[in-house]
Amino acid sequence: MATFSLLLTQSPHSGISHTLAQQFARSLLSQGHTLQRVFFYQDAVFAALGTQNPVQGQPSICQQWQALATEHGFSLQVCIANALRRGVVDKTEQQRYNLPTDTLAEGFELAGLGEMAEAALDSDRIIDF
Repeated sequence: MATFSLLLTQSPHSGISHTLAQQFARSLLSQGHTLQRVFFYQDAVFAALGTQNPVQGQPSICQQWQALATEHGFSLQVCIANALRRGVVDKTEQQRYNLPTDTLAEGFELAGLGEMAEAALDSDRIIDF
């Protein structure tokens, strides 16, 4: 069995890359493979924005990632530099920059590119969505 990490770069609000990534994750996990982490980079960091509400009748990509990660125990890591530029901050960054509130959704963590480099070393495959 192989160990995978996923790299997402597109906004969850444009296209279906997050839906495809979640389907791929479910498939590989059902086959007994390991999903080590999902790394959100560039506009994909919007998936971790805890203050968003989807259009009525549409699923919340954020909640779908949270549920999948909770069920299968993998990390949801958000590039800190991209997140800060887009207003996605945790409690630490909120206090550091004196912002009105933290906006990082529960279950997600801010991480540096070193975490993605570590994924490249620790994973058999990195799949980019």
